[in-house]
Amino acid sequence: MAEITTSLDWASVSIELENAAKRMKRHGSEMLKISSNIGDMVKLLSEEEINCRRMGKQTRQHRELVAKINQEIAQFEQYVTFGVLLSG
Repeated sequence: MAEITTSLDWASVSIELENAAKRMKRHGSEMLKISSNIGDMVKLLSEEEINCRRMGKQTRQHRELVAKINQEIAQFEQYVTFGVLLSG
């Protein structure tokens, strides 16, 4: 299961997720859109990381964004798994 701790981790995780979505016979384009939406969340995380560096500590919003993104990644992986199994 892929997870991120910083926005910099997204580069490798996004490649992994997009490759899995491309292997799907059906609904691959929809899965790529979901991956793109997660990428937008990571952009917000990146901006919050800048704020954290300015403050010198991790903010509550940063922790919440990381948790939400990891939750979305886990759901994405489940959708891809179900999609691959159902398209058999």
